[in-house]
Amino acid sequence: MDNLVFEESINTELSSSEFVDKQWLYVNDNNNASYSGQVVIDTTSLSNCGSYINWSEAFFSMPLVLQWEAADLANPGLFSDTLPLDFFAGLKNGYWQLLHSLTCEFNNGNIIQQTPFLNIFTTFKNLTSWSENDVRCWGSICGFCPDTCDSWLYNPVQTTAGNTGVMATSGTGICNNRNAQYISITSLSASWVPVADPAVPLATTGNSVKCYNSATVASSVSDNIRQIYNKGFAQRQSWINYSSSTNDGSSITNLSANQASLMSGIAGGATNISGYGQIFQAYVQRSAGSRAIIWDAVIRLKDVADFFQKCPLLKGSTMRIYLNTNQTYFTMELTGGTISDAVGSAVQTGVFGNQIKAGSISLTSSPVILGGGGTNPVMVASNDVGQGAYPLTPLQGASVDAGAGVVANVKVGLSIVKTQFSQFTNQYQAPITSCRLYAPAYTMSPIAEQRYLSLSPTKKIVYNDIFYYSYTNVPPGTFSFLVSNGIPNVRGVLVFPMLTKTANGVATDPAFVAGATTSAPLLSPFSTTGATPDPISLTTFNIQVSGKNLFINNMLYNFEVFYEQLVSSNQLNGSLTTSLSSGLIGYEEFQSLYRYYYGNVSRSIPSEDGVAKAIQIVGTNNSTQPVDFIVYVEFERTLTIDIRTGARIA
Repeated sequence: MDNLVFEESINTELSSSEFVDKQWLYVNDNNNASYSGQVVIDTTSLSNCGSYINWSEAFFSMPLVLQWEAADLANPGLFSDTLPLDFFAGLKNGYWQLLHSLTCEFNNGNIIQQTPFLNIFTTFKNLTSWSENDVRCWGSICGFCPDTCDSWLYNPVQTTAGNTGVMATSGTGICNNRNAQYISITSLSASWVPVADPAVPLATTGNSVKCYNSATVASSVSDNIRQIYNKGFAQRQSWINYSSSTNDGSSITNLSANQASLMSGIAGGATNISGYGQIFQAYVQRSAGSRAIIWDAVIRLKDVADFFQKCPLLKGSTMRIYLNTNQTYFTMELTGGTISDAVGSAVQTGVFGNQIKAGSISLTSSPVILGGGGTNPVMVASNDVGQGAYPLTPLQGASVDAGAGVVANVKVGLSIVKTQFSQFTNQYQAPITSCRLYAPAYTMSPIAEQRYLSLSPTKKIVYNDIFYYSYTNVPPGTFSFLVSNGIPNVRGVLVFPMLTKTANGVATDPAFVAGATTSAPLLSPFSTTGATPDPISLTTFNIQVSGKNLFINNMLYNFEVFYEQLVSSNQLNGSLTTSLSSGLIGYEEFQSLYRYYYGNVSRSIPSEDGVAKAIQIVGTNNSTQPVDFIVYVEFERTLTIDIRTGARIA
């Protein structure tokens, strides 16, 4: 500490800068407002600007339209434009879930190969390299906030029996879409005969009897799924939702005159006008039976490809980037719960002895992915009491045994720039009508530029690219599969497990939800799969490189997989420096949900560089369900560039 004080006292700050100017430039895509397929971006205009481009700061801007509407707008039922549906839907973690693959050409030569499901590997990379401060600074603009690790549930079957519990309100299969903390507050009419309970306070108003049942986390058993919710999902929704009504839905007169004037733009304040609504009215669209959220998603290039992180300042280099996207459309049916006094129901009010039969939420069509992708980036909230989709299908309790609750049929879609699916009656469009690539252009001082070119007239960029492999329907028990017969310069292997489509739930009762269907986890709007692996336990895990085990002993226990490999992957200083680290996957997160299985394969002697090596994966599927594996192999590539001209040197 004393040395630091002394050094700061004698230090002389340099006021001069190597750069005399910095300007942010952008180029529009080449799609001419057509986004049903690939997005193509050409950087020629940037390369001809006469300045040095810093690609590690560059980012994509993609205008998105997330919309949902009643299946029959002529008869939308309770789907009105006044419903509080701000938290009905959102996106999976990270706006890069919109990217299925990315290909980059540098001066007409490929430098980043097309890899399917790039979004999955990108999420792993950022979960293991971002810090909590990065999430605080960049999370809202990049749509990145990790999902809560212990809030998932597994509902393997949709049956009539499910209508008595809360499992079906989250969907089928792996679900992690409960987005609100649960507090049970019950209000029932006087026609319900109460069970004598002197501990319960009652309040009689007119001919009604009301009570509250304060069920909280502390007063519930630990296996109650209503104890927990996905805080990350709720946070990501809050970043893109701006209500067009006031806090109480009616007036802002409770604000001071100055606050009201500032928020609404009307001197002295006003009623029935929301300042937030005035500011963000171009981004939130609503009408009878229809809702849309329109915003600009930012995807940093360095987050999706290692090349851009390693790329130096370049002048005159032309790139052409191809993006295959994950635009999606699907339909759903939501069934509301009912209140009855039937005996044997699973969920009770806890006061009157009468029961609440919970509702359900199901797909009625498999998600369609537009743009060549394979992941559904949209998540729809649970319709359990108090959850995001609940306003569409509230509990019905006007009379005893009221019968079936409210049924809502909904279309949901995510599009780039404008509505891309003709199935929607209402068509929406973003204010910005193209995707853009932004990059900063630096102008150096003559002395700095001369020094820069003299020190490194050519630059060798060493970066990682990835191969993709998939293995489907791996049954419980031991497995062994060959990933590749030969890959040179291997640096890492990542295994991403997830349930098969058949294991992700079965819709067995057409009378319960008409036309119900299920999907693979990657296509499910109820799960976080893609942004997280499925919680699949693997034991006796090992990676064999050219027939030799990477780990001297097979990985048997969770702490071995986490401590020996995962915790040091991509982290600052390999997570070895106390108080100076990064990474968002702790041991709790790994055990509960984030079960990435990773191996560092970069250690080798120089003579082995460039030698192709076979990769094999062995282990035991410790789950009772069949699983699919996606395997990514990182390998090293090099690119040499003439700094003066931006030309690629073979």
